[in-house]
Parts: sequence; C-alpha cells; structure tokens
Amino acid sequence: MKKGHYNAQNSKLKKGLNQYLGKLEKSLEARWGSDKTSSIIKRAKAHYPEIIMEMPFFNTPMYDSLVLTCSRMLALKKAMKDEGIDVRDFVTFCIEDARAKSNRVPAILRSIGGWIFLSKPLRIYLKRVARSCSANDWPTEVIDGGRSDDFDMKICTRDCGMVDFLKALGEDDLIPYCTFFDFTTAEAMGYGLKHVSSIDTGECVYSFNRRGKVEWPESIRSLLGEN
Repeated sequence: MKKGHYNAQNSKLKKGLNQYLGKLEKSLEARWGSDKTSSIIKRAKAHYPEIIMEMPFFNTPMYDSLVLTCSRMLALKKAMKDEGIDVRDFVTFCIEDARAKSNRVPAILRSIGGWIFLSKPLRIYLKRVARSCSANDWPTEVIDGGRSDDFDMKICTRDCGMVDFLKALGEDDLIPYCTFFDFTTAEAMGYGLKHVSSIDTGECVYSFNRRGKVEWPESIRSLLGEN
C-alpha cells in the first residue's frame, strides 16, 4: 500500500467527483434545499485535493475501486460536516440514496448479480484478489463454506486499509458505520450478509449466504429505525 499514487491523476479524479456530485444534487436538494446543497458541492470540491493526497493504492483493481468510491463519499462527508450535518445524517442519506438507485434496476438483474458474486467461478477470482491485496498490506482471506456451515463464503480482513484511510483524514467518527456500503450492496443483490466481528478488534469478518438475510450492524440499524 502506498500514498501519492493518484496525484498524477488529479484532473481525472476531480472530473469523476463532479459527476458523482451531479448525480446526487437533486437528492441533496430534496433534503437540505438548494442553497445548502450548492455550498456542500462547492466545499466537497475544495476538500478533494487533500483526500487525493491520502488515497491508498493497493494495486488490486477491486479494492482500489472501493477506495475511489470512498474518496468521493469522504469529500461529500467533509462538506456536510462543514454545513453542520453530522455523520449519522450522512450515513442515512447514503443508504437511502443507494436503495433508491438499486430499486430502479429490475430485481431479477440484481439477483443474478448476487448469484454470480457468490458463485464458485467468481470465488476463484476473489481469492486471487485476496492474495494480491494481502501482498499490498491489507491482509485478506476468502473462505469457502462447507455443507455444515451457515455461510457460503466468508471474507476476513485485518489491518483495514479503509479504516486507515478514514483515520488519515480525521474522519474517525465514520468508522463505526463504515461497513454500510457492503450492506447496501448485499441488500440490493439479494444475498445474506452478517458482520461477525467487531471493528474494534482490528479484524473484519463478513459472512455471506446465498439464501440468508442481510443482518445490518446494530450501529446502522439504530440510524435507520429498523431495530
């Protein structure tokens, strides 16, 4: 893992941020009004150069794609914080926006995507991703479930690169909720997901089940009023 890799891509990343914010503009306006939304977008763009400097690079396309998505979300979060919007409202907004977007995709297509994700052929690829990421300072293991197990696949990570990214940017308050992206994806694609470890332990263990349900972490359930 290294920082500074993305500095040479500054213009390209800023263009991607502009597109990301543009897609959110109407949703932001619906909740916080046009004036505050305009300020949020302006502040997010101003924060992004700092974020680009801290973005880790793992030389692993799947994980680097997650980091890129996270970088845009963090620009939005920082801007919201400037406008007095706290982390709980930020997370709730992101989840509700993701749900709205996934509902526009036919359920059958989403379920096919979920089936492919947990299929044995793709698991071979995920194991290769895990080895690559482990070699670049984000230890990761993909475990197949057996007949007597209550999971089809587990992903175990240590020394989370995403948590380190949040800390480097002073966004520690997001750490208790940082798995929300994984759970919105599982919910959209129709496979079961449990987070069967505590982030405080330094280890994240995700349990995936083709026929299970999404069991949101307690910290996020309380935000959504789904206890």
